[in-house]
Amino acid sequence: MKTIDGKLMATCFKKGTEVLLSHIEELNALNVFPVPDGDTGSNMASAMLEASKNLDALDGKMDLQSVLEAIESGTLLGARGNSGVILSQIFRGFRQGTKGKKILKAEDFAQALKSARAISYSAVMKPVEGTMLTVIRILSTEADKYITEDMTEFMEKLWKRSIEVVNETPKYLKKLRDAGVVDAGAKGFSYIMEGFYRVLNGDTKIDLNVESITTGEIVKIAQEDLKYLYCTEVMVKTTKDVDIDELRKFYNTIGDSLILVNSSGILKLHVHTNTPGVAIDKALEYGELYKSKIDNMKTQHHQIINVEENKVSNEPKEYGIIVIADGPGLESIFKSLGVDIVLNGGQSSNPTTAQIKEAVDSINAKFVFIFPNNPNITMSANSVKEMTNGKKVIIVDTKTIQQGLAALFAFNSQQGVLENEKNFKEAIASVKSIEITKAVRDTQYKGLEVKKDQYISLIDGKIVASADLMDDAIFAALEKANVEEAEVITIFYGKDISEDEANVFFKECQIRYPSVDIELYYGGQPYYYYLISVE
Repeated sequence: MKTIDGKLMATCFKKGTEVLLSHIEELNALNVFPVPDGDTGSNMASAMLEASKNLDALDGKMDLQSVLEAIESGTLLGARGNSGVILSQIFRGFRQGTKGKKILKAEDFAQALKSARAISYSAVMKPVEGTMLTVIRILSTEADKYITEDMTEFMEKLWKRSIEVVNETPKYLKKLRDAGVVDAGAKGFSYIMEGFYRVLNGDTKIDLNVESITTGEIVKIAQEDLKYLYCTEVMVKTTKDVDIDELRKFYNTIGDSLILVNSSGILKLHVHTNTPGVAIDKALEYGELYKSKIDNMKTQHHQIINVEENKVSNEPKEYGIIVIADGPGLESIFKSLGVDIVLNGGQSSNPTTAQIKEAVDSINAKFVFIFPNNPNITMSANSVKEMTNGKKVIIVDTKTIQQGLAALFAFNSQQGVLENEKNFKEAIASVKSIEITKAVRDTQYKGLEVKKDQYISLIDGKIVASADLMDDAIFAALEKANVEEAEVITIFYGKDISEDEANVFFKECQIRYPSVDIELYYGGQPYYYYLISVE
């Protein structure tokens, strides 16, 4: 084998994807840097699978440049987390280093690795050695000495050298040494290189439905205090020029682990921050939201450990919890409270019975509590109760997000089902749920006239006020909710409210109600500008 053309490159990439997929659980278990969130394998696989879909969509147009373009765009669109974004930049750089080429010889591949190193390092605000970046750096530096006319031999040397570098990663990073592991991203990249070699060595059959191979136990490490709690990822379709340097300066003031990429009309952001709303709003200044994702990093490692321990023991835990919510901030809040699964859904976006059943089936527990948080979802949730085997499903009668949160705070894993159901009912009864939205048409409700585009406020689903100004509608509802007698007001601001706007409203509430504890959180919910609980 002397050269790689487009068709062979596509096969190599897919085989790399296959090998990576077969080791997802191993890589997730190894993951301790930059945080022990147990998702490196999944994040890398997401990028590789999206690019594999792009390759399938080429419809026979398998010239080298078309293949590499499909890989570049696919890995970027599918990238999640540090590892996924860095991997996408490696393939972006690889493509840039092969422009104009119809086939690749060993020397061309070596040159492309140099370009991959340059692009991937430039995408990371503070490159860290002992990671995937180290593997690409060393391979790009040493590739020239492996050049030979035999492409198979050349790739074998690169792959074996990548394994050596992976085994050296602990010497760069104390976290890896303390945990007694190698870097997950680096090992994942080595598996991709193995796929390339296996194709050149004759193994061209592709199976992307492989099951993960678990090798070794999950890494358990002490949960450290995190300076920044939320892993925030945003993808924006740009509509104007992006000043990357200025953006980097801005995001560096609100977080760390920053990766920022602007390529082919897509702005991709990954940052760890305590203000995900600010991070998202800044990105939206440059275009339209394509994707966003927020994870609470403090809970992820504990969750993955619990999942793995359940798999090993095969013993069901006592309780599982499913919540329906719509909004990245709300999802993170629910997960931080120990929820097993947050299904996307709410007003105008209801999960199907099949989706709820699938969620129930995936939890290894004797009892599963479902919090619908919307009356439109309760019927679907109830229908699941008769469709499960070996576990009891309990529907908690929550009609709003606020009721769901209040009920979850009352949950006690040491108490029985009946005691918890009693606690849930008491918590639900103690909270008044305020929703602030905008009228889509003229209407009348119990003598209240509402004009289209006026702000309206609802308490427990009933319209109580309308106004031309949002604040007037909000404070009218708060007064009707007897806020002066409340102990706590909790405010969740939606996707159409900036953090600055939310903070102004928050401070006004503090001024008006000095005797009440008031809390503000990013909810990111659509349709409702604010969700407010009064307890």
